[in-house]
Amino acid sequence: MRNAEKRNFYKTKRKIKMNEITTVNAEKISKLTGYHKDEIAIIKKTVAKGTTDIELAYFLNVAKKTGLDPFNKEIWCYKDNKNNLLVFTGRDGFLSKAQQNPLFNGIRSSEVCKNDVFQIDIANNKITHNFGTKDRGEIIGAYAIIFRKDGEPTIEFADIKTYDKKRFTWTTHKAQMIMKVAETHALKKTFGISGIQSEYDFDIQNNIALPMGKKIDQMQKNKELILNGIEEYQGNDKEELRNLCIAKSKAGEFTQMFTNEMAIKIGVEL
Repeated sequence: MRNAEKRNFYKTKRKIKMNEITTVNAEKISKLTGYHKDEIAIIKKTVAKGTTDIELAYFLNVAKKTGLDPFNKEIWCYKDNKNNLLVFTGRDGFLSKAQQNPLFNGIRSSEVCKNDVFQIDIANNKITHNFGTKDRGEIIGAYAIIFRKDGEPTIEFADIKTYDKKRFTWTTHKAQMIMKVAETHALKKTFGISGIQSEYDFDIQNNIALPMGKKIDQMQKNKELILNGIEEYQGNDKEELRNLCIAKSKAGEFTQMFTNEMAIKIGVEL
């Protein structure tokens, strides 16, 4: 066998082996996670859009281990701008996890307004916060204190300028929302809750999760449209096109020309 033929032979062999490892279908996911195939299909169309089978299996395992219910939207996922999967939950999800810990000993939080008397001493775990019935002024942030039975409390402060999304419930329930940010950070830190992201630390733009304050450019938007379009594509070469896009993305070759070609191929309007 010639050298070139040998290389092709081993390359093909490795590809086959890799496919054996990474190929996961609904039946296998069901066995791995305990979710019924019909439930898996619903989750993929709702709170886990755009996920590959492997990513979906990972997401459902996280949901299972944390005890958070995707059907109640206690847990969901998005991709970031580098196509990495991020699993999310809200304040209630983090609080539920903390309450499962026998060392959890309560939570205390409040919004802070401009005219309040407020001082925070992180080094000594001390907060002074007083206000009356007079106009408290605009909200400037919120703090949260998480108590443990075996140690000192954890204090977190969230600045409204950093987290205010100025839309949806942030316009009608600003105090509650900024308190949820502070509570989430304190809960995560106190009990070392990892593997799940806080929804308040990210902004969702065109189904892409970006850290607060970051903006997504048009090229990235088009890329996400292509990746999502492939999930809906019904052609026999779907898996081949998906792998090509992943390879192009990792190599930094997801160019405008490639994007346009893929859009025509899978019928996506940019």
